Amino acid sequence: MVLFKSPHPDVEVPAHITTWEWIFESPRYSPVARQEKQKKELKQPAALAGYVNAITKERLDWAEVKAKATQLSSALMTEYGLRAGETVSLFSTNTIWYPVAMWAVIRAAGGRVNGASPAYNAEEMAHALRTAKSRFLLTLPTSLDVALTAAQQAGMARSHVLLLEGQVPGFTSVQDLIQRGSKYTPAPPYRIPPGKTNADVCGYLNFSSGTTGLPKAVMLSHQNIIAQCHQLKQLQTPGPYKILAVMPLFHITGLVRFCTYPLLVNGDSVMLPSFSMESMLQAICEFQIRELILVPPILIRLVRDKMVDNYDLRHVERWSSGSAPISPEIIALLQKKFPWTGFRQGYGATESTACISAHPPSHYDYKYAHTGGMLVANTVAKVMDLTTGEELAAGQTGEILARGPQIAMGYLDNAAATAETFDAEGFFHTGDVGHFDHQGLIHIEDRIKEMIKVKGQQVAPAELEDLLLGHPDVEDCAVLGIPDDYAGERPKAYVVLRKGVEQTPATGRRLLEFVKERKVRYKWIVEIEFTDQVPKSSTGKLLRRILKVRDKEGKERGLRVRAGVGDEVERARL
Repeated sequence: MVLFKSPHPDVEVPAHITTWEWIFESPRYSPVARQEKQKKELKQPAALAGYVNAITKERLDWAEVKAKATQLSSALMTEYGLRAGETVSLFSTNTIWYPVAMWAVIRAAGGRVNGASPAYNAEEMAHALRTAKSRFLLTLPTSLDVALTAAQQAGMARSHVLLLEGQVPGFTSVQDLIQRGSKYTPAPPYRIPPGKTNADVCGYLNFSSGTTGLPKAVMLSHQNIIAQCHQLKQLQTPGPYKILAVMPLFHITGLVRFCTYPLLVNGDSVMLPSFSMESMLQAICEFQIRELILVPPILIRLVRDKMVDNYDLRHVERWSSGSAPISPEIIALLQKKFPWTGFRQGYGATESTACISAHPPSHYDYKYAHTGGMLVANTVAKVMDLTTGEELAAGQTGEILARGPQIAMGYLDNAAATAETFDAEGFFHTGDVGHFDHQGLIHIEDRIKEMIKVKGQQVAPAELEDLLLGHPDVEDCAVLGIPDDYAGERPKAYVVLRKGVEQTPATGRRLLEFVKERKVRYKWIVEIEFTDQVPKSSTGKLLRRILKVRDKEGKERGLRVRAGVGDEVERARL
């Protein structure tokens, strides 16, 4: 067996505690528990970091988070009957109350937390609720109408739609429940059942489309989260930690890097409620953020937007990314504009709780930016020939497979997709094509999986194809990703029209509008190309690779109708 191994020593991953116990109760890992111990011993307690609202400056330190999450869990269990294995969905932009609710669910009876994109429309949110089997939905007043419609479609009681913050007549807020929960004697936190480890208990459901197909709920165990945080801590540079939560909290990066990891290293997590270039730059300066985790569209704006020149960013030490590929041109421009900074890249997926690999401190250099770094601790990988399945050596290209304690449990209620993606030996089949060089750095060259990555968010071609096939003008279609400077990729559709329907710009615009009205913005199709047929195999399987080659080479062009892309401000939204 040709195995690539992490160059880092293994980290210890506790196997019999939940993420709540690990981060709030264990003196070995928890800054809160250490502070409580110091107070009992009459020692000067260490200061606690916390979650901070970048705009309002509202702040909750870790002790306050623990207290409020405990009270909220008491109310959810006592008044709403939250039970083990039940799911609570969080449908919200970035707010300090999002992780408070998350921790309350994890503490209470072993609940499961599901994060959902605040950009979802009602139909998409209803699908998310049904897929995750959610019993409760927590949202913001601005998203309440969508939340209520989705809850009704999913069969959820109106009384189970709660507010994370703010007040709306007739609805209960998290703050109301915290106040009511303070009157109850807290039940003990959920513990890992006898005979099981924390690798056997799912605490988190994050959406991914996997290697193919429609969105699925990835089951992440308590151990997955704990392991990933310890793997990241091993690579952390010395000094105080502070992070700006620009990316959304529902994303796997948000769950790990903004909601969880800051507690382990006792560093502030500064939440940016909504993205604008100006608010982000102001927060970077005001809170003196030294390392930024950003998606490629924002990195592009950093090097192209003249607004950036109005801010003193000399304190920034490093840029980090990993949600989508970044072009060499942008890397070069970033280095030129900020020559004193370093660059850190990570590679992974929701199914790997974020990182399979990342740059260690020795490789925080722009000359390594085109790679995905080295395997994180406790992780092994192999490269499989796409045709023969043979295991390949360094420098040879094939599908990347990875195994480690951060690899997910599987997909909720989807045994077929789980078996296809996670093999009997515990390897996650990433669907990505690449190789390891002789330094152990991973190079990702392409994706064999069909997913389209728009600003780091996955779009399933099958989802858009299903939608288009429901239009009365469409006989057949195929959706694929095409390069986009700002988003990485955008969806494009090849469309076969029904007999009698003319291939005209008006028809194309009608189809583009049809998708816009029914899908969240990052799923919008940017181009329609009419064709007489879409290539398929003898078994009827769509051959997207043929279309990709045709699109790249510009051959056999049909009439193309392209959507307006809006201005750069719109394109850089998360």
